[in-house]
Amino acid sequence: MTQIIAISNQKGGVGKTTTCASLGACLAEKDARVLLVDLDSQASLSVALGKAGSLSELSIADLLDTAPGSDEISPAEIIHPTSLTGLDIILGDPRLAVVEHLLPAQNGYEYLLKNHLEHIAQGYDYVLLDCSPSLGPLTIMALTCANQVIVPVQPDFLAAWGIMRLLETIEAVHERTNPHLRHRILPLMYDQRNTINREMLKRMQENFAGNIFKNVIGIDTRIRECAVAGEPVTQYAPSTRASKQYRQAANEYLQWIATSKGK
Repeated sequence: MTQIIAISNQKGGVGKTTTCASLGACLAEKDARVLLVDLDSQASLSVALGKAGSLSELSIADLLDTAPGSDEISPAEIIHPTSLTGLDIILGDPRLAVVEHLLPAQNGYEYLLKNHLEHIAQGYDYVLLDCSPSLGPLTIMALTCANQVIVPVQPDFLAAWGIMRLLETIEAVHERTNPHLRHRILPLMYDQRNTINREMLKRMQENFAGNIFKNVIGIDTRIRECAVAGEPVTQYAPSTRASKQYRQAANEYLQWIATSKGK
């Protein structure tokens, strides 16, 4: 069964895109077939993986403009390889801003992406959705089709406070369109030298016990560099601290879903 993972936080600049690329790469390193879907109109994931010159190709906006199951767009047309074997991507597109505005007019739009992925993503072990920094229709659609949602959060007061709205949205989706949705918080951009970071991480671990990763992603300058190289950090700097931490987080994710089966 394909596992679909939404990477979501309504706040921008919290490491969503880096997390999506890095966790996807870690899973691909384990010989899994992984598909990334760039659901952000800024197409940051596409650019970060070296696909800036490919944005004229068919994208997720084109897919959402067709009927699920139709033969208008084939997987070969919409899915692009990255620099890492086993890691593919469906590109983002600025037109997603228009798509998001029009989605609510479609009856049952929440299930649109889910229905598309049932046809387009066959043969993949994992699909990771890089959600837009909002709680709008694109995010609702992503949460509706996901098995799990990973919420990257920086351990500072405003960031931790802000995730409460997202958790309310996740609960609403769980009740209305996806009763199997599970979530877990991933602390990242952690600076152990910073007193506020240490205190907020402790509070998050207490308040979200059972729904927070034990592994924490620290600050690492190589994360900013890897986007310029167009590679996941695990490929660009495989021995760096962040790469090791993302691999540990990927292992923890696999343990999480293994223990969640049947629940």
